[in-house]
Amino acid sequence: MSLGAYARARFAAFNPAGGVGYHLRARRHARRLWEPFRFALGEWLLSWAPPEPTLVLVGPSAGYNLQPFLFERFEQVLVLEPDPIARFLFARRLARAPLERRPKLEFVKEDHLVRHPERLAARLERAGPAALLFSNVLGQVMILLDVAQPGPELAAVEQAVRAALVGRSWASFHDRVSGPVPPAISGMVRAERRWSDDEVLKHAYQLGEGPPLVELNEHFTAGFFPEQAPHTYFRWDVEPGSFHLIEAVAHERE
Repeated sequence: MSLGAYARARFAAFNPAGGVGYHLRARRHARRLWEPFRFALGEWLLSWAPPEPTLVLVGPSAGYNLQPFLFERFEQVLVLEPDPIARFLFARRLARAPLERRPKLEFVKEDHLVRHPERLAARLERAGPAALLFSNVLGQVMILLDVAQPGPELAAVEQAVRAALVGRSWASFHDRVSGPVPPAISGMVRAERRWSDDEVLKHAYQLGEGPPLVELNEHFTAGFFPEQAPHTYFRWDVEPGSFHLIEAVAHERE
């Protein structure tokens, strides 16, 4: 392995948005604390029925929050995941799952989203007719880019994602906001369109007008998908004292 390849693999395994720290949290909390979110998300994904035979799965880590039955409907699953630990754990989880039908599983370790979003469209083209699922990754783009405010780097990712949606089925679940305050919702909450920031405070945190008393972290996911499309919201208790409001949106190709 070259020094450059080693450095990239090390960053992927220890990146601030996932990596080893995330795997350790999953080991501690996935089976209990995460279970309500995993169950609700699985129900939502079950209602997504893309006709494409291939699924391109972007940034799932080890797929801790994905129910394995999701993959039974596809002939092939192409996983874009730079983290080598995540790739190993994902393959092991899927191999151990009691599936009636197993898709062909292929991993792509090179970045196609954060530093090189221009690669995404070409990789999808090579995959043939494929549905696209962003697995809790788009809310982490700012962290992975290591930028404090939206700028040209985030705009390039948004442009690549919007271009990738054209002519195919797609879905995403991603962080909307996070912080020490638990969203006042359970299960899934469906909305006719994407909530505005004020609606997030009102519906998810039951706050009135004015700024919240506790600061919430914005994950800057507004520019990726059509805001008038139906959206769904979930509460995810990541660890004690840390809560995420997850936003989800999907489309099926006719």
